[in-house]
Amino acid sequence: MQTLSAATTYLFGRYLLAAPLVLALTLSGLAAQAQVASTPAPAQKPVPTDVVYYVDGQQVSQAETAKLDPQAIASIDVVKGTQQERALGRRTAAGAVLITTKANANAPGVRAFNQQFPTTAATPTQNAAVAAIMAYMTKTYPTAKLEIVGPVDGQTDRYRATFKENDQRLQLLFDGQGQPVKE
Repeated sequence: MQTLSAATTYLFGRYLLAAPLVLALTLSGLAAQAQVASTPAPAQKPVPTDVVYYVDGQQVSQAETAKLDPQAIASIDVVKGTQQERALGRRTAAGAVLITTKANANAPGVRAFNQQFPTTAATPTQNAAVAAIMAYMTKTYPTAKLEIVGPVDGQTDRYRATFKENDQRLQLLFDGQGQPVKE
């Protein structure tokens, strides 16, 4: 009987020693399989009606801007306050939206118009993060319509991608290398 008891104690001891290793392997396997869940995006605010729109330096209606192919847009800038009044001669409560198309980005008239509004160009690090995010979105959500990718306020190394999929507006958070992270 004593031999059986010693053998049982020996086996039980081996299982106790192996338990942390099995637990660690199980948890690491679960972490590797974990997906970053997309969260519902906050409700979109209605577009203000007191906005002036310019495409390639020419004032247009909001309806005309909606017809633009997103792939044809080189840049979109928003100006408000004194900068808007100084450059455009008038001020609106909500500001002005300046859209430059790729086809006319280097046209002399468009360049002259855009030079009235100093902008801060994205850094190479920001461009690389956005490119990685767009690649991830294309691979992971091929049917989704990407609405915007932008920095998270107050965090230099976090980006938020807002997109629509199956009539739902969703968002994902990414780190500075374009990898998805949980909030």
